[in-house]
Amino acid sequence: MTSFLVLIIATLSAAQVLDYSEPVRLSSFVNTDAEETMPLISSDGNTLFFVRALSSLNTGGRYSGPDIWSSSKNDQEWKKADNKKFPFNTKQNNIIAGVSADGKGLYVLNSSSSNKINGISFSKKTKDGWDKPELISMPGIDGLGCTGFYVSPESDVIFISMKGMDTRGEEDLYITLKDKSGNWSTPRNLGPAINTAGFEISPFLSANKKRLYFSSNGYAGKGDGDIYYSDRLYDSWETWTTPRNLGSPINSDKFDAYFSIYGDTVAYFSSNRSGGGLADIYKSNVTVGDESYAITQRYLTTKEIGEMLGATVSRKITFEKNVTEVSSSQKELLYYIATKLLRKTDINVHIVIQEESQPELNEARQASVYDQLRQAGIESYRLIIMTGKPKTTSTTGKGTIELNLFR
Repeated sequence: MTSFLVLIIATLSAAQVLDYSEPVRLSSFVNTDAEETMPLISSDGNTLFFVRALSSLNTGGRYSGPDIWSSSKNDQEWKKADNKKFPFNTKQNNIIAGVSADGKGLYVLNSSSSNKINGISFSKKTKDGWDKPELISMPGIDGLGCTGFYVSPESDVIFISMKGMDTRGEEDLYITLKDKSGNWSTPRNLGPAINTAGFEISPFLSANKKRLYFSSNGYAGKGDGDIYYSDRLYDSWETWTTPRNLGSPINSDKFDAYFSIYGDTVAYFSSNRSGGGLADIYKSNVTVGDESYAITQRYLTTKEIGEMLGATVSRKITFEKNVTEVSSSQKELLYYIATKLLRKTDINVHIVIQEESQPELNEARQASVYDQLRQAGIESYRLIIMTGKPKTTSTTGKGTIELNLFR
């Protein structure tokens, strides 16, 4: 508690405010009566890679799996797309997962109709065309159903949308990082700060690796799936801001997903807003609004907390061995705290692990506390799940969550 009694100042770098023009559907050289999704642009901006499904021109025909297609620029316009240059397109599912920084490498997913995989593959472009993809094996995903990957151009971080053993909803977002030896870590769930009981799909990481874009139907959005973003805090891959909806004109009352952005000047995404049920690829010009700004966080003093909650009110939630749900008395405590915070909208909450147990218990306990505060009426953007190193380690399966209040 000593550190809590001291006035603590934490400065976060808030990302730029971006404004988006009204999206424009790409021409018939890219969009057809089939479905076009997953647009990714090469680093030089001259090649568009995407996925087309339900096309008679796909390898194996209309009712085979989707193919990877590409289009190059001609006087700032995209030329007629082609799928024949990619020898790794098969009758099964073929998906683009990333483009290397030099534009000469593609990360691809080739899977069966059941979508069971054990990794993604990398294909290098030579003077003779694209090489046969080589498998990049990753631990912890064997036999799981993965709906999407995103590999950073530097090939040091991968986001996965999948249904794993600890998934909270339909599909959750996971992250795996490459170590100095070139090995990938076991994918880790991004936790309840981002993942919901719905689906989280189509991850994309900004060029500076600070902002994660994705699509979800688990928040109160505009349509069947909306595009959101979350900013990375403290240079940690485990701590993220509460997701924010990109809003209009990017999101519609239909399905919007597979967002990607380049140089803070142009964005591409897929949407079925034009009707017919199948998605097309859209483009939006981007302008930078207010520059990045600093948010100063100050933890409340003991006196301030006592005046608001009462001097004897505890902000610690202790869980017994292997228990992850809050008890009836703990629900009452959380409800009481929430009622005191409802109108004090300048005060936010860090949900902190004070005593560490197994990671899956920690996350489930934080999620339980988070969910109770949300049900009591605290807005999600005021609740930040902290996943830093706990003060103590439990070997008994017990655990403690503390609510740290700041403004």
